[in-house]
Amino acid sequence: MLAGFPPPLAPPDRPPPPELAGAVSHGYNCRCVAEHFGLDPAACLESPACALTEAEYNSLLAEAFAVQAEAKRLAATRDVAGAHQAYARMRQLARQLDRVSLEVAAVSDLATVCYSAGDLRNARQCAEVVLSVFAVSTAAVVHFGQYAELRMLEGSREVAERVLISLSTEDGDLGRARELLADQRRRAAFRKAAEPGQFPRAQLDPHGADELELRILEVRVQVAAGDPAGARDAIDEILTGLDRVAEVDEVRDQVASLRAMARAERARIRQAGGEEADATADLLRLNARHEGPTAAKFAISLAETRALDGDLPGAMATIVKARDELAAAGVTGDVAEASYALGTLLLLAGDAARARDQFEHAGKLWAANGDTPGTRRLASALARCAAAEGDWRSADEHVAQLRAAARESGEWLECLRADYLSAAIGCERGEDPRAVLDLLLPAALAAQEYRFAFASAPARTAWANSVAGPATALLMVLLTRLGETRLTAELIERACAVGAYPENRSLNLTGALPALAPPVEDGQLPLAALGSVTSSLPLRLAPPPGLRWSPSSPMELDAWSRLAAERYGCTVAPGTVETWPAAAPGRETFILRYADAGHTYLSWRTTSDLDTVHTHPIDADLVDTARGFLAEASPTPREGEPVADAVRRSLDAFGSFAGEQRLARVLALNLLPADLVAQLRRATRPLLRIQPSPALAAVPWGLLALPDRRPDHVLDADAVDTCFDSDTRILDLADVSLLAPAGIPRREPAPAGPPVYLLDPRIPGHSAFGELGSVLGKQNATSPLIRHLDAQLAAGPARPAAARGLDLVRRTDTDRRLLAGLLAEPCSRLVFAGHVSRIQDVHGAQTALHLSCPADLPGTAAPIGAHRPFTAADLALSEVDMPARVALIGCASASDFGLPEPFGVLLAAVASGAGLVAATVWALPTSAAAPGADPMAELVIAVDTALAGPDPVADLCAWQRTRLARWREQSEPARSPVFWAALTCLDATDDGKTWVR
Repeated sequence: MLAGFPPPLAPPDRPPPPELAGAVSHGYNCRCVAEHFGLDPAACLESPACALTEAEYNSLLAEAFAVQAEAKRLAATRDVAGAHQAYARMRQLARQLDRVSLEVAAVSDLATVCYSAGDLRNARQCAEVVLSVFAVSTAAVVHFGQYAELRMLEGSREVAERVLISLSTEDGDLGRARELLADQRRRAAFRKAAEPGQFPRAQLDPHGADELELRILEVRVQVAAGDPAGARDAIDEILTGLDRVAEVDEVRDQVASLRAMARAERARIRQAGGEEADATADLLRLNARHEGPTAAKFAISLAETRALDGDLPGAMATIVKARDELAAAGVTGDVAEASYALGTLLLLAGDAARARDQFEHAGKLWAANGDTPGTRRLASALARCAAAEGDWRSADEHVAQLRAAARESGEWLECLRADYLSAAIGCERGEDPRAVLDLLLPAALAAQEYRFAFASAPARTAWANSVAGPATALLMVLLTRLGETRLTAELIERACAVGAYPENRSLNLTGALPALAPPVEDGQLPLAALGSVTSSLPLRLAPPPGLRWSPSSPMELDAWSRLAAERYGCTVAPGTVETWPAAAPGRETFILRYADAGHTYLSWRTTSDLDTVHTHPIDADLVDTARGFLAEASPTPREGEPVADAVRRSLDAFGSFAGEQRLARVLALNLLPADLVAQLRRATRPLLRIQPSPALAAVPWGLLALPDRRPDHVLDADAVDTCFDSDTRILDLADVSLLAPAGIPRREPAPAGPPVYLLDPRIPGHSAFGELGSVLGKQNATSPLIRHLDAQLAAGPARPAAARGLDLVRRTDTDRRLLAGLLAEPCSRLVFAGHVSRIQDVHGAQTALHLSCPADLPGTAAPIGAHRPFTAADLALSEVDMPARVALIGCASASDFGLPEPFGVLLAAVASGAGLVAATVWALPTSAAAPGADPMAELVIAVDTALAGPDPVADLCAWQRTRLARWREQSEPARSPVFWAALTCLDATDDGKTWVR
C-alpha cells in the first residue's frame, strides 16, 4: 500500500546519488515502496506517512491545500502573524504527509511574506533553503521517477528566486539579480517550446502575466543600477501591459496583485524623482483599494505629503496610527518605515532629539531584518540630526559611514546622495569651502546630467526640482561665497544651453492620425486650453552640448565634468558649441544670461571682451517682488481669470505714465546690477542679447528704466523714485533681442521667396466673438492693415495667392496642410497673427498655434471640439522648414523661456530653420480694448515691415521707441505699452549654431 502516490516506476534498488544518502521519503525509498516491489523492507526506513490510509492521507492533503489558500489570503491582507501561523500548520501537515513539495511551497511562500514585511534576513534564509532543497528533491524525483512532485517544486523555486532577485537588488548584487532573471526567462522559454501537454497551462504563462512580474523586478534592478529614468518609462509600459489582460478571468487575481505592485513601485520612483503630485495620486488609488495593514502602509506615504502641505500634526497622528496597525500585524519592515517617516517630520519640525529616537527605532528593526539599504538611510538620517544640533563630530562619523556604505554598494546614485549630504553638512558647519566644492561640484553636475535620461517631461522637471535643483542651488551659493566668478558664469551658460529636440522628424501633417490621449472634458476654453497631448512624443530634452567659453579659452567646467563622469558614471557632452554670438560690426554687444537656482543668477559680458565676465546673485525675494509687480500689470490671465478681466486689470495698471514708470523702475532696480547699467550708459547704441530664466520670461526688457543710484536698504514701492533722476529706458540707449539656447539644434532655413501670411485664421467650431474668435476684428478695404497688405501685393507676390489684402485675413483654409504646402516652396518670411496658447503644464511642446485645422487632421494635441491645435511638437516633428524670418504674433508666443524645459512654438521655429522670430512675452489684448484705434494692426504692420528690412531687430526697437515717445507725450489707453512693449525678437542669425544633433 502506497497512500497518496501513484505506483513508482522503478524499484529503489539502485544506488542512490550521494545527495540522497541516508534520506528517506514516502513514495521514494520508504518501506511502502519496498513492499510494493517485493523487496526486503528491513533495508528501508519508515516515514510517518507510511502508516496512513488512503482516506487519511487525502484528508490531510486537502487540509494542507486549504491552509495554504488561507495563508495566502492572510498574506495578501498583510496579516503577517496570521500568515506565519497558517504556514506553520501547513508545514506540520506536509511532514505528516512526508511531502517535501508541500513544505517547500510553504517555505517559498514564507519567503515572500517575510520580504513584504521587511524581514529580509528570514526572507533570504527561506528562499535559499528552497533552492538547496530543490536540488536534492529534483534528484530524488529523477532517481525514483515520481515526476508528479516536480511541477510544484518548480513553482516554489520560481517564487523563491523572485524573492532573491529583490534581495540581491537591495544588497547591490545586481549581477546575481540579473542572472536569476535570465534563468527564469530561459526556463519559461524552454516550457513554451516543449511539446503540447508536457507542462500545465498555468506554467506556460499564456497571457504574459509572469513576464510582467519579472519586468517589475527588472525595474527595481534598473533603479538600483542608477537608471530611475529608464525604470520610470518601463513601469508605465508594464502598467499598460497589465491593463490589456486585466479582464482575463484566468489571471484576474494575479493581475490585480501585480497592478498594486507596479503602482507602488511607480509611486516610489515618482517620489524619489520629486513627482510628488503623481506619486500621491498613485498612493491614493492604492490606499482606496486596500484595507487593514496594506492601506496603513500607503497611508504613511500620504501622511508625508500631507505634512508638506502644512498639516504637520495631522500627518504625525496618521503615521502613529498606521504604525500601531502595522505593528499589530507583525509587519516589522513597514513599522520601521513608519518610524523613519515620523523621524523625518520631527526633524522638519526642529525636534532633532525625538527625531533621532524614531530613526534609531527604525534602525534596530532594519538591523534585525538584515535590511542593508535601511542601515544606509539610518546613517543619513542620524547625520542630519547631528547637524541640526550642531554635533559636527557625530555628523562627520555618520556621513563617513554613509559614504563608505554607498561606495561598497557600487550604486552611483547612493554615492551622489552621500557626497551631497556631506557637502551640505560641510557648508553648514563652515568647513573649508574648497574641500566642500571638490565634493559638491561634481555631484551637482552629475545630478544635472542625469535629468536628461528621463523620457517624461514631468519626471525630468521633478528630478530637477528635488535632486539637481537643491544641489545646484547650494553650489551657486558656495561659488558666490568663494568669488568664483568664472565657474558661476559657466554654470549659468550651461543651464541656459539646455533645449529640446525631436528624436526623429516623422509627423506627416497630411497623413493618418496618431494615437491620441483622451479629449479634454472641460467645456470651457481658457486662454491656455489646448487639450491633452500624448505623453510618448518622440521629443526629448537635450543635455547641453559641449561648450566653449571664448575663442581663446575652453570651459573650466570641462575638467569638473570629467571628474563627475569618473565618480558617478555620467557622460561627458560631445562637441564644442560657442556660447557667444557674433559681434555686430561697429557696435558693442552685451550678452546677458539669467538662471534660476534657488536665487536667480546673472552673468554678463561683451563681445569686445569675452573673457571678462561679471556675475550677480539676485535674491529670490527681489525676483518675487519684480514678478509680482509684473503679474499685476501683465494682460496674461491668471489661473481662472477671464480674458476680459485680465485686460481691464492690465489697462488699469498701465493706466497712467506714472504707474507704468513705477513698474519699469521696480523691475530695473531688482534685475539690473549697477556695473551693467554704468557700462550701458557709456556705450553707443549697443545691442543687448538676453536669455531670461523661467522666472523672468515675461519681462519687457526694453521698457526697464536705468537707475541713477542704488539704495543702501530695502525700499518701499513709494520710495523707488528716489533712485532715479530721469526716465532713461533701456530702449533709449540700446537695441534688445533674445538669445536661443545653444542646445536647440538648428538647420538651414527655407530658400528666400514670397512672404507667407497666416492672419487671424478662422478656427473651426468657434465664433468670431468667442474665446478663440477674431484677434484683428472686422477689417475692410480702408483699414490700415489691409492697405498695408494691398501695398505688399502691389510690390510682389505673396502667399496664399490673393488678389487683394482682404483675401489674406480670416481665411478658412489656413490649416497645417496649407502651411506645409506653402513652406515647401521658397519663402522669405512667415507672418502669423492669431491665437497662441499652452496648457497648464511644464512641457514646452504643448504650446500651440490655432490655425484653421479641423479635428480630423493629424497632430499631437487632442481636439478642442471641431478644432485641433497645431503644437510646437507638431512643427518640430514634421518635415516643415521655416523661412529665415518668422513672426508669431499671439498671446505669450515667446513664453517658451517661462517653462522649465524651454521649448514651445518660438524655439520650435528656430529648430525648424528660422533665424529670427518676432514674438510677444505676454498675452496681447485685441484692438477692441482700444476703441477708435487699432493697436494690433499697428503691431502687425510694424513687424511685417521690419522683417522685410535689412535689420529687423534695429527696426523693431526703433518702432518701439516711437511708441514710447507717444506714450510719454500722452498716456492714453490706445498708446499703452500693454499693446507694444511685449514684442521681442529672438535672433539666432549670428550665433553660429547651425548644427544637427
